[in-house]
Amino acid sequence: MARVYLAGPEVFRPDAAAEGERLRTICAGHGLSAIYPLDGGSAEDHALGIRARCILGLRAADAVVANISPFRGAHMDPGTAWEIGFAQARGLPVFLWSCDPRPMAERIPAADGDGTPRDADGHLIEDFGQPENLMIAPPGTPVHASPEAAIAAAAHHIELAGKLRIGLLPKILIALAAAWAAGMLAQLFFRH
Repeated sequence: MARVYLAGPEVFRPDAAAEGERLRTICAGHGLSAIYPLDGGSAEDHALGIRARCILGLRAADAVVANISPFRGAHMDPGTAWEIGFAQARGLPVFLWSCDPRPMAERIPAADGDGTPRDADGHLIEDFGQPENLMIAPPGTPVHASPEAAIAAAAHHIELAGKLRIGLLPKILIALAAAWAAGMLAQLFFRH
């Protein structure tokens, strides 16, 4: 069964364990095994233990479903951003969702100025039409409206990838057999 790491600030909720179980049930309904950051611990654990547990979960995952909803401000949870980067560096597919899909340029109040979107401190507001920084949600990357939709997309992707691998196996075996046969024929012709 494919394993999906559930990244997001849900671990800080008062009902973190219950929310983890709800997400786990959604994953199971799609034939996925969920890895939740609180598995084997709690949010109150020692910092290095939490970090190590999350890294182990990411290493065991086949994909990541990440909540990039604004958290404690206009942007997503920084720990989730780190987990997304770790997953992408490992080549894992990442499926994003946000309860606020508005582009950042609409979500961050712009100060009056020369028409260039800038925040109250004068910093440029990224305007690529995505709800988060382009390193998290590059243009064209789907950002789903709910964890249910992101989990369904992950399940669909994993299913297609599995079919592709299974479909490639006979082709690989045929290619190996053809290469072996060509080698045998070459030996016969070049011996004489």
